[in-house]
Amino acid sequence: MTDCIEITESNYKGYCSLDIVAFLFAQPGAMGDPGGVEVIDAQGWFYHTNYCYNGVSYDQLTEIVPVLKVCKIGIVGQQVPEGWKAVYLGFGNHLIIKADYYDKFEEETRNRHIEEAVELYQQWSGIVLKCINNHA
Repeated sequence: MTDCIEITESNYKGYCSLDIVAFLFAQPGAMGDPGGVEVIDAQGWFYHTNYCYNGVSYDQLTEIVPVLKVCKIGIVGQQVPEGWKAVYLGFGNHLIIKADYYDKFEEETRNRHIEEAVELYQQWSGIVLKCINNHA
């Protein structure tokens, strides 16, 4: 895993053109990091912010992760636009991944025998990084 780059209100403009492969979106009441957003770009760089606590506003977040403007993420599920796939990670945590990487992600999840959302929550970033490294 690469070092994590923290995105704040003072530096977020520099991260508005990331080539995002996947991101974890935690609802405000989620377990773990409520309001946390973790992003992995196509180069394998890892970014974090929080739209509830000491990070960026939700409007600023949608500048960093524009697909969020058209995503519908809630307690009963997620809707994402064409070109993206959603995976529920449990307890208010949602993984949104580019469709180009999803099949490899799903295959790796099966290979690791991950069946519980909590296991996937713990391993998603490593799986995404492996998919990036193996992406043709």
